[in-house]
Amino acid sequence: MGKNHSKEKFSQWDLDRFSNITKIPRDKVAALYQEFVASSGKDNRMDKKEFRRLYKELYISRQPTGTQDGPSAPAMWSDHDLNKMADHVFKAFDRGSGKLSFEDFVNAYLLLDNSPGIASTGVSPQERFAYILENNYPESSEISREQGEDMFNKLNVCYTGDSELSGDGKTWEHHWTQINDGNNTVTQEKFVQYFTLSDAFSPKLRPTTA
Repeated sequence: MGKNHSKEKFSQWDLDRFSNITKIPRDKVAALYQEFVASSGKDNRMDKKEFRRLYKELYISRQPTGTQDGPSAPAMWSDHDLNKMADHVFKAFDRGSGKLSFEDFVNAYLLLDNSPGIASTGVSPQERFAYILENNYPESSEISREQGEDMFNKLNVCYTGDSELSGDGKTWEHHWTQINDGNNTVTQEKFVQYFTLSDAFSPKLRPTTA
């Protein structure tokens, strides 16, 4: 599902938008993308080890303060903690190949972007989640039942490790009946509003402050 960028197709607009959403400097995003291009090989995909490395590099770059040796992850998050967080999200976006595209990495990073210790971007959870949907399902402004379930499962794997139930123990069928008005689609705007305000997902999708 969604678009799969090649090295040539991942555009300046993509990098600019990601920088604007995360508030990570544009040159930092571009440098990470070039690292990805150099290390990903002919298949243009990153494995779990590379995903962990790039995630931690971005995480550290977002720390509000640093030392004379540069910023570092806060003591509350060990390498083990960061790897565990990254692995949940890697699993959510892996389509069975054991590797992710750079665009998958961008989407996955944004679902981890509210982790404690990261400086607030001032970007609303609605804006961030809308960006993820636009990247995954760019064909129209409507989300189908199947696409909605796919994103529901991704969110659950990221945040609970279980693709079947949301944090409040509800199934996809329950959530779909809350947002669907009888058609087989729902607008992206309605989908975004529902999930970013729901008790099950809003605590995870809401950015934290440092």
